[in-house]
Amino acid sequence: MATLSQKLAGITLPINKYGSHLNSQGQVNDSKLAMKNFRYAGEALCALWKRDPIFGKPVTVQYTDQKSSPFNDIIFPGSEKEGTNESVVPWKWLENHTRMCQYSLDIKKCEDASCCSPKRNEEAAILLAENDGFLPPVTKGNDGHFLNLIHILEYCDKLKIPGYDVHCPSINANTYGRLCCPECNAYFPTLSIVTQHKKNHHPK
Repeated sequence: MATLSQKLAGITLPINKYGSHLNSQGQVNDSKLAMKNFRYAGEALCALWKRDPIFGKPVTVQYTDQKSSPFNDIIFPGSEKEGTNESVVPWKWLENHTRMCQYSLDIKKCEDASCCSPKRNEEAAILLAENDGFLPPVTKGNDGHFLNLIHILEYCDKLKIPGYDVHCPSINANTYGRLCCPECNAYFPTLSIVTQHKKNHHPK
């Protein structure tokens, strides 16, 4: 993400290509126009990101409409909707395979061969295993700069790595505390997900 974010330095994405969708108070007053403008900005971002390779590898980027789901064509065994046309991602699958943050979703493969295909890069898998198979949280160094995520796994004291989204500027300490499970301290980006987690993992 650092490589992609670097490309955005000094870039202003268009937010009103087809006209303003905001009223004088900055609130959305035309949702259809807002979605049209958002799509244009998203496609402009895709065009920017896929222009240059990363470490010699091409970057594949595609705008995804927020109304569509990447899980539409997947049927999860054991889900309530199995056998119907509507796919639902089971909570157990989400907890075992994802790490959710405010601005990112990290997805990993599990070790169950009946669930996930074999890992394609064993060296990367071994390194990520230091953090349960996920990328580490964004971490700010003593000099105020954010550290390379791979270097964090290689060199940092694992006990000193902060929690996910601790350095997110839009989350204050009070809000962050409420977004952590009081039972196991697991972090989630919304209160509704925290509630769902407690319901499934810490039923009373």
